[in-house]
Amino acid sequence: MQTLRVERIIGAPIDTVYEWFADSGNYTASPFLLRNELVEPGADAPYGVGAVRKMSWLFGSYTERITANEAPRKFGWVIESGVPAIRHQGAELTFSKVPGGTRVVWTTNAQAAIPFAADFVTRHLAFRVLGIAFRNVLRIADVAITSPRKGKGKVRTGRSAKLRNYLFDQVLKLIRNIHHVILDVSGGKWGNRQFGMAAIELHVIGRKSGAKRSVVLWVPLMEPDRVILVASKEGDDRDPEWYKNLLATPEIELTIDGVTEPWVGRKASAEEKAVLWPRIVKAYHGFAVYQTRTDRDIPVVICERPASAAKAV
Repeated sequence: MQTLRVERIIGAPIDTVYEWFADSGNYTASPFLLRNELVEPGADAPYGVGAVRKMSWLFGSYTERITANEAPRKFGWVIESGVPAIRHQGAELTFSKVPGGTRVVWTTNAQAAIPFAADFVTRHLAFRVLGIAFRNVLRIADVAITSPRKGKGKVRTGRSAKLRNYLFDQVLKLIRNIHHVILDVSGGKWGNRQFGMAAIELHVIGRKSGAKRSVVLWVPLMEPDRVILVASKEGDDRDPEWYKNLLATPEIELTIDGVTEPWVGRKASAEEKAVLWPRIVKAYHGFAVYQTRTDRDIPVVICERPASAAKAV
């Protein structure tokens, strides 16, 4: 039986880090995990002791039973069946407080279930693949939990910067115009979901022209009386134009499922963003990745129905 151990320090409180890892649905942000299915929930929590989950990785598919959920210190499981077959004596994630955050250690004890050269294959092939995948999940967790901003760099200026910004904006505009046509022609029935998020149209008043402007956006969080938008611009160093227009004129319209209604938009406060951001990056990990591309603090926008917005004031 061989032991594989990988670790990483994540710059966040131990409770926050543990909560992320205790829900393996978060792992699907990694390209190595194709699917996570909770087959049977635990007695005290969805991923509590006794829960059964099916993890489909690029290298194999396994049914696992949760054996430990000792927040915020240890989360353990054992593989009960899977392909390719392995002998498994258990795996665990352990968490400890360290200067700067939380140390996460991922340990698994396993051996390839083959009639010969099991130790060699496990050590030199299986564990190399597993190590890459596990380290990727740890890195994904770090980005999702901390969403570190890119360090201050040299500001691009001159003709090359203007050309780059122009081309970038035109590509985004082309993609969104095509999407707008698809939504318009289909009455909001085609192209209205991607990456698990709903597509809506935001209608704002241009702060300079006074004309109505429209843009298609993906919505990570949607509630009956609240819609959350992210002014990411794919991690560009500039705020998107729709966001600047919304700040100038908060009275907006949203088209959801082909129905256009009035809403009021505002920038989330730092406290509100701190609460919303973990839910946002769980809905779509790409937003966390976008934050790593820029030193701009990507704004979160809260859209509320006029009556709800008036009560908040």
